[in-house]
Amino acid sequence: MDQPLPVARRHPIASTFRPGDFLPSFAVLWQRRELLWSMTGRNVRSQYKQSILGYAWIFVNPFMQIVVLTFVFSTILRITSLGIPFPLFLFAGLLPWMFFSNALSTATDSITTSGSLVTKVYFPREILVAAAVLSKIVDLLFGVLILLGLMVVYNEYPTWTVVWVPVIFALQLVVTIGLALPLAALNLFFHDVRYLVGVLLLMWFYMTPVIYPIEMVPEKYRFMFDLNPFATIVTAYRNVLFMDVSPSWDRLLLGTAGAFLTFILCYYVFKRMEAGFADRI
Repeated sequence: MDQPLPVARRHPIASTFRPGDFLPSFAVLWQRRELLWSMTGRNVRSQYKQSILGYAWIFVNPFMQIVVLTFVFSTILRITSLGIPFPLFLFAGLLPWMFFSNALSTATDSITTSGSLVTKVYFPREILVAAAVLSKIVDLLFGVLILLGLMVVYNEYPTWTVVWVPVIFALQLVVTIGLALPLAALNLFFHDVRYLVGVLLLMWFYMTPVIYPIEMVPEKYRFMFDLNPFATIVTAYRNVLFMDVSPSWDRLLLGTAGAFLTFILCYYVFKRMEAGFADRI
């Protein structure tokens, strides 16, 4: 593995990044993959090391959310869950949303909080963003254990369509990293971005069928949910886990094209802004 090079105030690749530089840039990322895993592990270890409960928070946080939301929306508001036990219906949507929300929030601050690294050595700055997102997969995996426990409690088990879960998650991961890249860059230049992200995520949560089925949305408003990629992702998770319904090929191809187009555009914006990082810290 190549040794990190001293950082220049303006790195030549970043400052003149053009569409033709995508492949060389991805090649550099592959060469620095060990650094990515190292930073991901560092983020996981530092997340809970100074808390009293430590890694127990990985279980406590989603468990408390599911208890409170289940009581409010199944007992008080009586939201329908399409014949699926409401805790399962809720958590199948809440779990991927929590990963997306937490990853995006953490990644937005990833460059700002790593100022000493940015100014001292050169490495692809997108590694900081990707490591922040990937570190949240650990929380997601522990959340999956809770979901599996709920399936056993309610005697609900997925069919062969569960094989689509990794495909759906891969598309979600590509979109998440893609959106996180320009937000992390913008947050370095405009510190209000971190607060804007929190507001937008709150609005996005209620406009995504996490706590209610999309079938409850009046027909005249469905178009807004068709434009929401995460509404499609949440619905796809529930379909393959509990409805024995595979994603249609047209939806899958459209989702794949949309995910990678989002990533490429966001990555391009990020690389164009990278040259000014050291000057803003």
